[in-house]
Amino acid sequence: MKSYCEYDSSVSKGSSELGAIALARYLTRIAHDGKLGPNDAKAIAQRIRLMLGSKEAIGNLRISNHVIEFDLFARDSGQLSSFTDSLEKEIGTIVTLKLLDQPLTETREKEEILREGIELFNEERFWECHEILERIWHPSKGEEREIIQGMILTAAALVHAQKDRNETALGMLRKAESKLGNAENYEGINLKQVKRRIDEMLEHRDPKPFKIKLQ
Repeated sequence: MKSYCEYDSSVSKGSSELGAIALARYLTRIAHDGKLGPNDAKAIAQRIRLMLGSKEAIGNLRISNHVIEFDLFARDSGQLSSFTDSLEKEIGTIVTLKLLDQPLTETREKEEILREGIELFNEERFWECHEILERIWHPSKGEEREIIQGMILTAAALVHAQKDRNETALGMLRKAESKLGNAENYEGINLKQVKRRIDEMLEHRDPKPFKIKLQ
């Protein structure tokens, strides 16, 4: 198996069809040729579960313009190796395999975390964007807290769109727009542009990825 990351048996969440056991969770991203879309998410998830022999082997499958993304659960390094070998043989090249649910020690400044969040957003990695922006949302206050939550909700809405859950995505976009308020800029982020794109998605009832402009 390729060395994407190191397995850590001390990090575990989940359950098994054979009973409750420790499972490690990995964010798994597999490249595709651009012919897949969110409406294929259910079929792809079913195919992978059948291939791996367990309906609980994966969760939360999402499809972006060029990547299939999901949670992969494995009980140990041997099972992880078996799963990733099968995925690369039958589905495509794994571009990310990242162990999740690890203890977080964040020492970076707010601006650096925010920039990483926007970079992830612009790469259509909306789930990761949502997760990292929460690190600066929790300690924030006042208007800043509302704006960051608006950005988080925008990313979360597009996560749902990647799952082919457009109605849920549209509802979250309405909440996001409300949270973003009247501010036109925040830490170099063109909020006016973000709100305009949200308006367009709501008007056409078609949530789609877009890139956030930094000033």
